Amino acid sequence: MDYKTEKVRYISHEVKNQLSICDLYTEIINRYCTKNGIEDETILKATENIKRAVAMAGNSLLELKSADCIELKNYNLNELLNETYNLSKVYGYNKNININLENTLSDIIVNVDKSKFEGVIINLIKNACEAFKEEENKQIQIKSEIENSIVKIKIINNACPITNPAEIFLEGVTTKSTGSGLGLYIAKNNIEEMSGTLKLVKSDTTSTVFEIQLKYLN
Repeated sequence: MDYKTEKVRYISHEVKNQLSICDLYTEIINRYCTKNGIEDETILKATENIKRAVAMAGNSLLELKSADCIELKNYNLNELLNETYNLSKVYGYNKNININLENTLSDIIVNVDKSKFEGVIINLIKNACEAFKEEENKQIQIKSEIENSIVKIKIINNACPITNPAEIFLEGVTTKSTGSGLGLYIAKNNIEEMSGTLKLVKSDTTSTVFEIQLKYLN
């Protein structure tokens, strides 16, 4: 596979994650209207158009010819995590999953590509949501801390443990029947492009913990 084709696959996967959020929100709106007896033609048409636009955007991804390089800028970590949390918590609505952000850090600046960084967090949360089966008290936590001039962002869940932890970041490896095996491979590469690391700290019957490490600037 040549470089351009590879980049197209990566970008397509990341954009599809964002589009799936739009799709889920339209379902939430439709269910809310049905539950509350709301028959507003404008709302119905709007959600239909959103779903149509999402489908069209997904098809358009196949026509990508090139991709921009990584764009690193300084961002406030609190703002990044809050924004990402608000985007990704939709994944837990339909599965009764409690997603919590426990961010006690303040005024921490990190040098990242905003879109790719948020994409990594969203992908980890989406994966965690999809790993839950019939467990009770489903929990996902986003935590951040500082240790030896390194900021650590942990995504913790109590879903089923990963069956192939040694291979989880390899291209093409997936634990899902419909998975592409690209998500974690892309995520790891993206974080490394930001001079950081992404690793699986543990995965057992108690919890699964992914950790992002980045240098901070203040």
